Amino acid sequence: MKYFWYTLCIVALVVNENIVQWALAVIVANFSFINGFKDAFEYFSVGGYAFFTLFRLIPYAMLTGAVLIGMKRQSPAVNGFAWGGLIGIVTMIVWGSWDAQRDYYTGEHVSSTTNIAFLVIPILALFTGCIGALSGYVIQRVIKKLKA
Repeated sequence: MKYFWYTLCIVALVVNENIVQWALAVIVANFSFINGFKDAFEYFSVGGYAFFTLFRLIPYAMLTGAVLIGMKRQSPAVNGFAWGGLIGIVTMIVWGSWDAQRDYYTGEHVSSTTNIAFLVIPILALFTGCIGALSGYVIQRVIKKLKA
């Protein structure tokens, strides 16, 4: 489980709207690695990062609590639950951030309320995290039954 905790901490702090914007600049707009970085982080501020990170941490905190409860109860499928939940959360954060910012690089009209999406995405990630956690739990239980 120690790799799960390391991964959770790194992903929670690094996977954010700026990293997704960098990926969009490089993949969609064909910016170079460096120019994509310059574009994505042009308006970066520590205060903005901290503000949006507080919202992004909500699903990670909920998953942490659920995993700690599972570990305390010595649940046999807590590993699948943990990794599945993490995959579900990260998927929604990346997909939601990608979808919210894609218009910057496609020439389409950019909504004036795009930043509000970054407050809603973590709430949606709660649901995808639950789906991922339950899927991981079921998969691990099935694998365990098949091995028995």
